[in-house]
Amino acid sequence: MASTSTRCIPSNQRDAIEHAARTQPPAAAPLLQALRAAVNAHDVDRAAALFADGYEGFDVSRAAVLRGRRAVREALGDWLRAFPDLRLSLTELTAQPGRVALAWTKQGTHRGAFLHVPPTGRRLAVCGLSVLTLERGKIARGLHLWDLAGLLRAMKLLPDLPGDAPQTGQDALLAAFLKYS
Repeated sequence: MASTSTRCIPSNQRDAIEHAARTQPPAAAPLLQALRAAVNAHDVDRAAALFADGYEGFDVSRAAVLRGRRAVREALGDWLRAFPDLRLSLTELTAQPGRVALAWTKQGTHRGAFLHVPPTGRRLAVCGLSVLTLERGKIARGLHLWDLAGLLRAMKLLPDLPGDAPQTGQDALLAAFLKYS
């Protein structure tokens, strides 16, 4: 999570899921609404139930592929222990049958160890992109790319980037998302 001043992909004052429910294939929106609600309620079991038993997920912060619901529970639990006031926003979404690409922001206060970094007490925000494969109404696979360097900058573990405004990789993420969505 980068500092709360991080420039994330703009939401254009609308809810990406509700927009998708009107414009995209119908299966994606209810599943993502349920995922966002479970994460924001800090209900790890309810969130994990939205993933297939054989889920496989690649996350830039993890050395190994996440496999199965247990790994989803552990990964979300890591976030919630480190950021006990964690909130997930879905800012952009595009879908086709069986596949969803979404831009998201997680915000919270760093109150527990995360990625072996002790708590800083800083209010942080991190932005990322996920591409999810949906099968039988569950999330079967996930590719999760997020601004890990921006998170480390917000924790004061990396130097700020030069320039007139803090950069966190969001310009590149936004350009890629817009180009391929």
